[in-house]
Amino acid sequence: MVSFIAICQNAIAQSISAQVSAKHVQVGVPFEYAVVITGASSNYNQPNFKDFDLVSGPMQSNSVQYVNGVMSQQLVFSYGLVARKEGRFVIGAANVLISGHRMETQAVTIDVVKGAAPQGQQGAGEEEKQNSKVSGGDIFIKTKVSKNKIYLGEQITIIQKVYSRYQIIGYQKSVQPSYDGFYSQAQESPTKGQLVLENIDGVQYYTHEVLRTLATANKSGRITLTPIEAEVIVRRQTASKPRNIFEQFFGAAGYEDLPVNAASKLLYIDVLPLPEEGKPQSFNGAVGVFSCKVELSKSEVKANDALNLKMTVTGKGNMKLLSPPKLNLPDVFESYEPKTTEGPSSKTFDFLIIPRHEGAYSLKELDFSYFNLETKKYVVLPSPELKINVLPADPNSTGAQVYSSHSQIKETENDIRYIKKGEFLLAKTETEFFNSITHALLLIIPFILLAGGLVGRHMHIKNNSDVVSVRERKAAKIAKKQLVNAEKLMIANKKDEFYTEILAALTNYLSHKFNIPVADLSRDKINRVMENKQVDAAVITKLMATISTGEYAKYAPGAVSGDLNAVYKDTVELLVGIEQQLNRKVS
Repeated sequence: MVSFIAICQNAIAQSISAQVSAKHVQVGVPFEYAVVITGASSNYNQPNFKDFDLVSGPMQSNSVQYVNGVMSQQLVFSYGLVARKEGRFVIGAANVLISGHRMETQAVTIDVVKGAAPQGQQGAGEEEKQNSKVSGGDIFIKTKVSKNKIYLGEQITIIQKVYSRYQIIGYQKSVQPSYDGFYSQAQESPTKGQLVLENIDGVQYYTHEVLRTLATANKSGRITLTPIEAEVIVRRQTASKPRNIFEQFFGAAGYEDLPVNAASKLLYIDVLPLPEEGKPQSFNGAVGVFSCKVELSKSEVKANDALNLKMTVTGKGNMKLLSPPKLNLPDVFESYEPKTTEGPSSKTFDFLIIPRHEGAYSLKELDFSYFNLETKKYVVLPSPELKINVLPADPNSTGAQVYSSHSQIKETENDIRYIKKGEFLLAKTETEFFNSITHALLLIIPFILLAGGLVGRHMHIKNNSDVVSVRERKAAKIAKKQLVNAEKLMIANKKDEFYTEILAALTNYLSHKFNIPVADLSRDKINRVMENKQVDAAVITKLMATISTGEYAKYAPGAVSGDLNAVYKDTVELLVGIEQQLNRKVS
């Protein structure tokens, strides 16, 4: 049977609509007219078919279905009609009583043309075979985006929806789309899985929203959205007649379920790079409309005691992708990686900072900037000047460090400390061992030990005074500890936490190895530094792929799949390979 063209008057919950298999027919060629009633009804009155011959029907079918726990009832009256002559004719409205209200269909206009010459039994068979198929216009998948031209970091909504002229029963063999070039996050559909009727160019479709995704562009250029594919199971009315009165009453022979392959079309999104003109130094990739609040946990603290610097960003935009800002603190302050807390429309970075010397200090240049999509300009939100009064350290506290007045050497995590000052005085002693071998050895051995100790201490001080070298030596040890934690998460099958630990191991290793702050790490900088170090291109490519996988898992939890053991082994081999190549270049 040819698919129906539906004209619906009310919502799918309670409605009556008229459907025809075609609006353009030939004289003498049967076509089908049907009235579809959704909801409990009574007192049905069929339309007047005065310009057509009724060759079959009315055939009545009744169906009840449950979709996501919601019951819907549908009653169908179908008629076989034949046009008597050429022209344009109107089939009047059918009406029925639904919930105490008389409802009716819209009138349907049929254009009748001259009939084709008879072609015998073979032609009829071909027509029946053709009518058993479902055309591409009856069932299709459409991808819609809120915008086709966006800026880097801008968010859009991507909706994949199935359109069907027939009732949708279910899906099988579906192929999910990939969002290469976007950080994606699944969203709940407003329809909550319910079928919705939509009218497109006078043709009514059942629609079902398959996917709704919030996507943030992470690279510029033309990005292709891959199609979504699915085998859609639809239910349609057949041309076979019921064999008895029971099949006619229950509609047993009036419907069939068919699997139909459907796919969406390719869709292109143009992602514009953010302008360089007017870009502030404090810009960290925020795109949207934001407000920022910076505050200290206390304004007075003793040296070597900790306090918290909290920055809270609120607004609408690529909140998930905001990274911690770079702090410009006085040299006597130590800071650590912040604790990040996310809310529905906010993100908070909580920094732990420790002042190491007494005095009055002002924290400046803590501004937050973003790119405003409405004005297409950068906006800088200046932070207030934060003043901190640092009191002398408590000498009785275990964490206190006493600064001596004879040196202004700045302490770091590898402090230079004075063990002994002044000259070493040696005094002669007269013993009975004078000029003996034992006496000579006792005189020589201290000098040897002293010289060795002084040389060893000099080397120790020299090695630890070079902060860059110290960080470079510790890079592999820090990465090893984090890989041990990643192995535990892998054994526990905590996939999202595992990828987060793998990403942290790589970024901390690169930060320490090449003396680059984590906030300044970028793929371009990593690639440039490793090329200068003459690291093999294959190793660089593998490193970038592993970082991309970790970032994707961090911002799209649950969307990354794969063998965790293989990812762990590849990461270990990658770090070992980089370490070997760097050591080889040094030697």
